[in-house]
Amino acid sequence: MELSMQQILESLAQRVGRPAVLEDRFMRLIAFSSHDRPIDDVREDSILRRHASAEVRGWLKRFALPNLRRPLRLPANPELHMLARVCVPVLYRGKLLGHLWFVDADGSMSDADLDACLQGAAELGEWLHRESVASLFSSARLADTMHMLLSSSPMSAQAARSLIDAGYLPARDGVVAVVLQGVPRRTSAVDIEDALAQSVADFRRVVRSGQALDLINRDHAVLLLSCAGDHDIYVDERVETLVDLTRSALVVGGSDAALVVGVGSRRGALEEAYASFREARMSADAARLLPGLGDVVYWSRLGIHQIVVKLASLGEEVPTVHPGLGHLLDDPDALPLLETLETYLDVAGNAQLTAERLNLHRTSLYYRLQRLEQLAHTNLKSGAERLALHLSLKVARMTGQYAPRQAAADSPHDHQSFVA
Repeated sequence: MELSMQQILESLAQRVGRPAVLEDRFMRLIAFSSHDRPIDDVREDSILRRHASAEVRGWLKRFALPNLRRPLRLPANPELHMLARVCVPVLYRGKLLGHLWFVDADGSMSDADLDACLQGAAELGEWLHRESVASLFSSARLADTMHMLLSSSPMSAQAARSLIDAGYLPARDGVVAVVLQGVPRRTSAVDIEDALAQSVADFRRVVRSGQALDLINRDHAVLLLSCAGDHDIYVDERVETLVDLTRSALVVGGSDAALVVGVGSRRGALEEAYASFREARMSADAARLLPGLGDVVYWSRLGIHQIVVKLASLGEEVPTVHPGLGHLLDDPDALPLLETLETYLDVAGNAQLTAERLNLHRTSLYYRLQRLEQLAHTNLKSGAERLALHLSLKVARMTGQYAPRQAAADSPHDHQSFVA
C-alpha cells in the first residue's frame, strides 16, 4: 500500500533521528513530522505562521535555494536565533517543488542520513507532483471562471453564481476589485508572478475564508474582496496588508519592479465585478502615469481625474479636448512649452511658484506662456481654456502622447497605457 505524505515524512524523521519539515518552493509550510526534541525560534515561528518570516527568507536568499539539487548544510544564524540546518531539495524530474529541512546543530547527520533524505525527497516529489496536477485542473477551472466574470461576457452572471455556490464569496456581500500592477524600472518586461503568488497566498492566510478571490498573471494580479457596505473600513486594511505583503515578496524575490495598485468602487453583487475591475485597472493606470496621486489609488477618491482616465480609456475614439494642443503634442521641439504649461496649470496659474519649480526666470516663463498661447490659439486668462488645456495634457499623459522629460527621468513608470 502506498504511504501518505505524512507517513513518508514521519518515517524519514524517525530514520535520521530528528524532526522533518516540508515546505514548498515559496517557503510555505506543507507538512511537518512530530517534534519530540527542542527546536529553535525559527522552526517554531515557521510552524505557527505556516511560512518562513521575511527576515528568514531574506537571509536564505544568499544560498540560492531555487537552484539547489543536492543536500546543503547551512550555518547557524545567531541574530535570527536559527540553528544550523540541512536543506534537501524536493524534485520531480529535475523541477524543484519544495525543500526538506532538518535542524542539525551539531553537524551529526551522516552521509547515510543524507542518502535516506534524498530517497525520501524523491518520494515526496512524486506526491507533490500529483497534488499539483490535481490542483492545476481545479485552479484552471477557477481561472476560467474568473476570466469570464471579469469580462463583459453575458456569461458573467453564471460565473458569479457558480463561484457563490462553491463558497468562494458570500452572496450577501458586495465586492471590490483590486489590481496589483508591476511596473518596470529599467527593463521593458515585468515578471513578478512568483512574488504575486507568494503574497496572495500569505494574504489568504490572514483573511477569513470566503473573503477573497484572486487571479494571478505574469505582471499583475486581480483580487476580488468581499465588501459589506460602501464604507467598509476593513477594505482599506486588507488593501494595506496586501500591498505590504507584495512589496515584501518583491524585495525577497530580488525583483526591481515598482508596484502600483488600483482599487475599484464597491458593487453590490458579484456579477457586477467587471465594473469594479475596470475601475481598478484605470486607477492603477492613473497611479502609474499621473504625478502626485501616489502608488495606491482608489477610484472613489480620484475626483476630477476620473474624467481624465475615462477619456483616455476611449482609445482611438478619445475626443480632442483642446484642438490647439494637437500639433504641439506631435512636435518634439514643443515639449518645453508643454512642460511649462502643465506646471503652470498644476499650481493654479501661480507664476512665481511655476518659475521656482522649473528653475526659470520670470521673464522666460512669461515668454514661454505667450508663445504657447500663439501656437495653440488659446487664451490663458480664460477659465474654460485653462480647464480644456489641463484635461488635454493629463489625457495625453495617460495615452502616451505626452511624457515630460523630468517625470520620465524621476519615475520608474513607463508610459505605455494599460487602460482596459
